[in-house]
Amino acid sequence: MSGLKSSWEISMEKSDKLVPEVKKQKKLTAKQKEHIAEIRREFKAKIADKDVTFQHKLNHLAERTPPEQLEMESEKLKQEFAEEKEQLEKEMETQVEAIRKPSQ
Repeated sequence: MSGLKSSWEISMEKSDKLVPEVKKQKKLTAKQKEHIAEIRREFKAKIADKDVTFQHKLNHLAERTPPEQLEMESEKLKQEFAEEKEQLEKEMETQVEAIRKPSQ
């Protein structure tokens, strides 16, 4: 019976074959994990701040925009927020990858 493998073991073998670079990655130290967590918290806060600012602008858009331009300005604000959020997320991932793969 020792020759039988559990579905977990079979799955792990398949995943090793599909993504061999994952197995080659070094384990992160506790310090690296904490640094990554700090970066993620920092960027999560930045994105939340941008979201609050966006919501505020969107809520007060009707007060300072003519009705015929309201929809266009609303879409413009949404697009700007989406671009800023995407940029922050890319920057965050770049910093995280720098910690995961330090230059040798």
